[in-house]
Amino acid sequence: MAQTKLYQIIADDLNSLIHQGIYCPGDKLPSIRLLSKQKKVSIATIQRALEELEAKGLIEAKPKSGFYIRMPVDDYLPEQPPLSSMLPMLPKAVEIHEFASSIFHQCDEQQLTNLATSYPAAEYTPAKQLQKIGNKLLKNNIDDVVQVHFSPGYLLLRQVLAKRLTETGCRLKADDLIITNGCLEALSICLRAVAKAGDTIAVESPGFVGLLQLIESLGYKALEIPCHPVDGLSIEALQLALEQWPIKAVALVPTFSNPSGSNMPQTNRKKLVELLAEKEIPLIEDDLFADLAFDGSKIKPCKAFDKKGLVLYCSSASKTIASGLRVGWIAPGIFYKEVSYFKTFTNISASNFSQMLVAEFLRSGRYDRHLRQLTSLLAKQVYRFQQLIESSFPAETRVSHPQGGCMLWVCLPPNIDGYLFYKKAISIGVGIIPGQLSSASSKFNQYIRLNCACKIEIDLQSCIAKLGELAYKLQSE
Repeated sequence: MAQTKLYQIIADDLNSLIHQGIYCPGDKLPSIRLLSKQKKVSIATIQRALEELEAKGLIEAKPKSGFYIRMPVDDYLPEQPPLSSMLPMLPKAVEIHEFASSIFHQCDEQQLTNLATSYPAAEYTPAKQLQKIGNKLLKNNIDDVVQVHFSPGYLLLRQVLAKRLTETGCRLKADDLIITNGCLEALSICLRAVAKAGDTIAVESPGFVGLLQLIESLGYKALEIPCHPVDGLSIEALQLALEQWPIKAVALVPTFSNPSGSNMPQTNRKKLVELLAEKEIPLIEDDLFADLAFDGSKIKPCKAFDKKGLVLYCSSASKTIASGLRVGWIAPGIFYKEVSYFKTFTNISASNFSQMLVAEFLRSGRYDRHLRQLTSLLAKQVYRFQQLIESSFPAETRVSHPQGGCMLWVCLPPNIDGYLFYKKAISIGVGIIPGQLSSASSKFNQYIRLNCACKIEIDLQSCIAKLGELAYKLQSE
């Protein structure tokens, strides 16, 4: 019998530590030299062991930094049904606002443990740094803070954003951007700029509940396009839908989609932009989670492939800096005039103070340091949630494996209804989102959505254990 090689023994030992949670996603492994001393083996043996782990996708090398634990990747959901069984798709009037509002308000009650709303808790914000910047602005720039301007937004902020977006492959200048009150307002303005009541908007399925609420409020119809749990919106399904229906625009979250966490490959983004450009159909891109990749990687947004100006790019500082600042932005392409009109006569402009605060934080270099800490913390939180769900819920439960963001999309055992689970969870003091809110057609009734960026003080083990007990109880009824 062949003897196990020394490097393989070292690799197996490290693998065991990873699976035991001694090393969590985002953690940095000890240096090669330190591992060599700890294991009492040569540097070459350690290097070979690390190559084994890297080949298995358990760790990744970062230039001039070392080796880090990767998030697990898995097609977590049941096998996708054949595309033919999902069609024909039908545009549908959305009627979820009252349902959604009651759920969000209930989950936000003080006595509940809130795992529902998708905004990171205050502990994830760079509060002390923002306070220092804010104090300086109030002391030295009070006249600028208190003024209101009919303008596309604070120039320095637009300049900083244009530079950052150019680094992702977008060819943008400060004058191509309009500042908004958060990303939700950005999406609302973009929808109003490209469509009118009765028009059909193609959306991801499962999709972002806030977008569905906007579509309802504006009197549009939603056409749900099926998505792969890892790669996002199906280009093939969208092509078939475009042949059947007069789609006015497509709206989606290509990077770490809410709620599934899918991340559309760059090749698919290019295909999507080219497909819509052929038909002169605008694409509203919600890139809210783009900076929250756990490994720090960046993927080009759809806007980077936009040659006709048909991509209306939206994002904000709500998930990365602070949701309460309400600073978002749009790069509306050829729809600049329409977007500018709706923004100006909706609420004139975004808060000067918030814009100046975000601009200075981005410009100072503090933002990138904050991001490294934030994404490391989110990676560990997501992994902890996954591990607790795996150990506390019935075996048939499936959990998403996003590579960024802060949401988990949980598929419950077959006979458990997500809305019933939500109601029972509320009764035991935990707020979650039922999957039905992610569809205009009340699909995904076997799913729930959880926000992992919850308050740090929460006794997470106890909270997930209670939800697990509830799942077992409902499964047996």
